[in-house]
Amino acid sequence: MMFKKFILSVAGALCLSVASIAQIKPCSTDTHYQKLLQQYPQLADYEAKFDAQLKQRIAERTTSAGIDTTTYDIPLVVHVVHDYGPEDIADDIIYEAAAYWAVVYVEQNADTTDVITPFIPYIGNPKIRLHLATIDPNGNPTKGVVRVQSYLTNDADDQAKFGQWPPNEYVNIWFINQFGSEDAGAAAYAYYPSTAEFEPQYDGVIGLYSYANYDKAIPHEIGHVLNLEHPWGNTNSPGVACGDDGVDDTPPTMGHEPVGCVPSALYDVTCAVGYSKTYVSSDGTMDSVVHYPDTTNAQNIMDYTYCQKMFTKQQVFRMRTALTGTIAQRNNLITPANLAATGALAPMPDLAPIADYIIDKAVATTFITDSRSYFLAFNSPASFTFRNASWNDTVASVLWTFSNGASIPTSTNMNIVDNQFSVPGWVSVTLTATSNAGSGTIVNTHAVYAADTTTVGGLGYTQQFASVSDISNWPMFNYYNNQFKWEFYTGASVGGSDNSCIRYRSFDSSQRFTGKAQGDFDDFYTPAFNLTGAPGDVYFNFYTAAANLPASAVSYPVTATGDSLQVEVSTNGGERWTMLAGYNAGQLVNNGTLGSEFLASSSSVWEPRGVEVPAAYRGANTYFRFRYWPGATGNNLYLDNMSVGQFPASVTEVLKTQNTFTIYPNPATNGCNLVFQTGNDGVVSYIIKDVTGKTVYTATKTVAANSIQKEAIDRSITPNAGMYFVTITIDGVQMTQKLVVY
Repeated sequence: MMFKKFILSVAGALCLSVASIAQIKPCSTDTHYQKLLQQYPQLADYEAKFDAQLKQRIAERTTSAGIDTTTYDIPLVVHVVHDYGPEDIADDIIYEAAAYWAVVYVEQNADTTDVITPFIPYIGNPKIRLHLATIDPNGNPTKGVVRVQSYLTNDADDQAKFGQWPPNEYVNIWFINQFGSEDAGAAAYAYYPSTAEFEPQYDGVIGLYSYANYDKAIPHEIGHVLNLEHPWGNTNSPGVACGDDGVDDTPPTMGHEPVGCVPSALYDVTCAVGYSKTYVSSDGTMDSVVHYPDTTNAQNIMDYTYCQKMFTKQQVFRMRTALTGTIAQRNNLITPANLAATGALAPMPDLAPIADYIIDKAVATTFITDSRSYFLAFNSPASFTFRNASWNDTVASVLWTFSNGASIPTSTNMNIVDNQFSVPGWVSVTLTATSNAGSGTIVNTHAVYAADTTTVGGLGYTQQFASVSDISNWPMFNYYNNQFKWEFYTGASVGGSDNSCIRYRSFDSSQRFTGKAQGDFDDFYTPAFNLTGAPGDVYFNFYTAAANLPASAVSYPVTATGDSLQVEVSTNGGERWTMLAGYNAGQLVNNGTLGSEFLASSSSVWEPRGVEVPAAYRGANTYFRFRYWPGATGNNLYLDNMSVGQFPASVTEVLKTQNTFTIYPNPATNGCNLVFQTGNDGVVSYIIKDVTGKTVYTATKTVAANSIQKEAIDRSITPNAGMYFVTITIDGVQMTQKLVVY
């Protein structure tokens, strides 16, 4: 008999709900595919190419032809994308999982004995051996597992597929902690060969770490890599309507939710009663009629039942056809040259460990910090926590070395070290991890920062960032070691005289396929200020200049808006931080949208900002922190002229001009302040009128001559919401401004 033409399906399939174990959401194959097709209509050409190739291969196979008994070998690489959370799964878990995937693809999984009687004759053996690679793309020995730290592990999509090895040489598998909103509810997804040929940079499987060895989740995804659809087709909507995957010995089905091995799924005849196929010979005459089971193949690995136990024989043919075809160069995976180059058939080498550690939450006698602590005052009672995270072999011993007068300068065979430092500045940490195969060492000269408690000043302090030496005690942290970061910048300043400032580099110049900005954050810390005893109001002031990128300039689908900035304060040496002010993209961006990188080349692009420091945070050692969150459409932010004063920066800016006054806050809700510079006699007259012209307040006072003064206007003076007009007369000069009251 002749096998019928298998229906081509090209989109990447999002599969197997994370609510597994409880509830499922539809996969988003159609959604992803339609988006790609709309964006790249030429994708249809890849479909046609694959269709023609598959048709030719099927036409060559007849019942009289010899049975293909070749066993194919495929190299794998597992990428663990993590932020040192539970998703940073141990090597041994991966090795065990990979061994289980391999068992499934040679039909040695013991649960095939549980396949119901109607489908026992149709159990197929893919004869595909899966191997973790032992040689990486650079020719170096490997155990087939690599790791990368990234915030995207918690908001994963294709952008989290870091460090892809050539997909025509290895099947790439990424494990992450959580998918983003677009793929929420999915456990994993993969790309079919034709879509992979169109977007090879995303070829492979990506899934939740908790599904590494859960049932047949990863074998299911590898099935998609080898061109298998779900048994109901690629609608990604099980249980909706009868569908077909283009494989004859998987009867039509509506598909199933993850219900387990229940009779209603195992003996589901909704779509398959009387199901048969008529085959014709190559001369066009009828050859045979095959009556397939009248129940659906709910135990198929490509279904959602969580009762998956088997591939069918014709699914096997479909996978092997894809594996020996040229689309996405799947056929290169199995060549002797590639197997030798990737070390797929070689035994796993015994390699030295890769030393790694994490800065964890700081600990003290009565508390643990809310998040990982990289900044603490050098005499803080809290301790920095260093946790060993070495991998790639069973570690027999570790050796730590710390600088800066560490309370524990060296430590042997301690996986967790809580350390304090008596010398301020950047702390250098060295960790050596040793196994039977050798040692690996990591050195970080900027591991954490022990902040000096010697203050740089208080009220009246100004920092213009005129030279890089000015920020020697202003530490910057680029936690994920990427291009989105704080940096000293030469080429811009508020006044233009020193031509230097601080910049957050948010503009993405890489046009990268992976590593989008959303989820990243970076910190910039000040030295200590002494704000005790400061009279009246205290403001932490600075100037910023920022712009946006248009969504069209972003190289990946935009799912978030622009950048944001938080200004935080600590009076306990960095043990706890409180947010004083936050600026979203709409508040932060004052230079509109630019298609190119924003450069603050003019003094007119800057905006003054003032953050009030409540009395509770005016300590003898007050630190400030700028925390920046880059977004999808962020450009650059520049920061300059930082100061501590009794007025907000916007007020100080106005007072640079004679015969002016300013009102803040404006609009006001709970009263406001008038700030002005007095004349030679110190006499000041005030008149406040409402919108009807009625005078609601008037006064004349004599204060210090030629001085900056503040007059508080209580809300009771302007009790009704609306617009008021404030007029001040100084040295015979009359000035009026509007005041809006909410």
